[in-house]
Amino acid sequence: MEEETKNKINSLLKSCNHRVIPSDDGTDISFRIWGDKGPVLLLLHGGYGSWLHWFNNIISLSEDFRLVIPDMPGFGTSEALPELPGLDKYAMTLVNGLAKLMPDEVYNIVGFSFGSAIGSHMVKFAGDRVNRLTLIGYNRTGNMPFIRPKMKSWRKVNNKEELYAAQRHNLSVMMIHKSDKIDDLAINLQTINTSGAKVRSLDIVASHDLPNRILDIQKPIDIIWGEFDVTLINGVEDARVRMTDIIPDVKCHIIHNAGHWIQFEEPEEFNKIIKGIYF
Repeated sequence: MEEETKNKINSLLKSCNHRVIPSDDGTDISFRIWGDKGPVLLLLHGGYGSWLHWFNNIISLSEDFRLVIPDMPGFGTSEALPELPGLDKYAMTLVNGLAKLMPDEVYNIVGFSFGSAIGSHMVKFAGDRVNRLTLIGYNRTGNMPFIRPKMKSWRKVNNKEELYAAQRHNLSVMMIHKSDKIDDLAINLQTINTSGAKVRSLDIVASHDLPNRILDIQKPIDIIWGEFDVTLINGVEDARVRMTDIIPDVKCHIIHNAGHWIQFEEPEEFNKIIKGIYF
């Protein structure tokens, strides 16, 4: 990891409260908490991710919210569950962990990509403890297959240059639309995240029941997409129409000239939307 990125991460970590909560089967789940006022936002990272998916948002959002950011089981510094769970079991594990972490707190779920699927299933088990659901880069709209772009293996490299080239490519075809936003920080965060993954997120969401699960949610729902999110096979406008047809009251927000990892690529616009949703 580049020294500059390491210093930025360590500086941010100094301001958080780090808690490790054991799940019912003894799996340690890492939670990091920033902020001491305002509504609680549970920020769920994407596949092959960690709390670092929210790196560009934490300082700004923690001024107005209490941020609770887990490394979900099998990612980052959290242990993997003993057996590969279905989506409901995985979601229930997080709900139970939050009940131990903050037994009397009501929270809002903000889930990115893989985290949007997890968050949608969590509402079923959390009930009245959840006020609102916000989905980021949600691509399980039910009218299209999820097809990953062709990625390069970062494991089959011989040196740092090849590693960075593979990670840059993967970010460009999957995560970030504008090439100038794929900087050393993005590449370093992506490298940390992918190397810390102990499970495949696609194996967990294979048991999804979406968007049917969303139809059962009696809470306000917002969706935020990047205009050029490549995971939306039929495009962002098709996804917006599809989700509006399914859930007439859903609020859709589109950030122009941005890709899938929108909270990193366009943090100011993203943070502004989040604050507008919750205030």
